[in-house]
Parts: sequence; structure tokens; C-alpha cells
Amino acid sequence: MNFKKLANNSAAITATFALAMMTGCGSDGLPDDAAAVEGVVTYQGSPVADAVVTFRSQAGFSAVGKTAPDGRYQLSSASIPGGTKIGDYQVTVVKREKLENAMLTEDDPNYSGQQQQAAPQKPKYLVPERYSRPTTSGLEATVATGPNEINFDLTDD
Repeated sequence: MNFKKLANNSAAITATFALAMMTGCGSDGLPDDAAAVEGVVTYQGSPVADAVVTFRSQAGFSAVGKTAPDGRYQLSSASIPGGTKIGDYQVTVVKREKLENAMLTEDDPNYSGQQQQAAPQKPKYLVPERYSRPTTSGLEATVATGPNEINFDLTDD
């Protein structure tokens, strides 16, 4: 048995464990005061694709996720990739149609100078507009320690 190699491996494992403890990361790689959040957004029972889900805390912290074709999202924030802080949140869900005839500026290579001044278009909401504002969405969530599955079923009511 090679005792020198075994001692080197033990030292490496101990150093890795100590580094993980000093950085305050849990086993999921997130800070101790954060957790992973994922879920599914449905509207009238169908998955909502390409919607933006935003969690905002009273302290002003926010995390965002975009839904996949199956309605599934995963939250992330600038300071906590793959998660958000533990706590209570107001939630918004926004999905609007893409504008096809948006005005081009002189900085755009397709700008011709001949385009007519069109009235600004108001994008149509593809889920009820009330879900786009924290004050009217009525959606709330509590993020707890560990993995969180938080689903939202949006309705017209």
C-alpha cells in the first residue's frame, strides 16, 4: 500500500472540504441563504412558453426565469446564478407578442431614412396583463431552504 499517495489524497479531500465550508456554499453550490427555484407556468391549463417570471422581495432583491415550451422555468439572479435568496416574494408573469414593425433608428443597418413615422404599437399581452405587475398579479411565493417547486396556474378570473 502506498501510504504517501494515500496521505496526499486525504490532504486534498480535507482542503476541498475546508474550502467549501469557508465559502458558505451548500451541497447544491448555492450560498447558504439561497435556494434553487423551478416550476411550471400554465394559463387555462396549458403550458406558457416564452414568458418571463420575476420574483421580487420587499427588500428589492429580484430573480428572473424564462419559461421553456413546456412552461418550465428556473430562477436565477445576477448574484446567485441558479437560485435566489430565501424569503417571501411577489411574483409577476409577463408574456407579450413580438412587434413586427418596430421603428428602426439611424444606428440600425436596415434604416433607410424613407420609413414613415408609424404610431408606436402597444404590444398585446398573451396572458392577462394583471399578472405583469406586482401590485395586481396576486401571485406570491415563499422560497425555503432546499429545492423549491413553485407552480403558477394563471386564469382570466
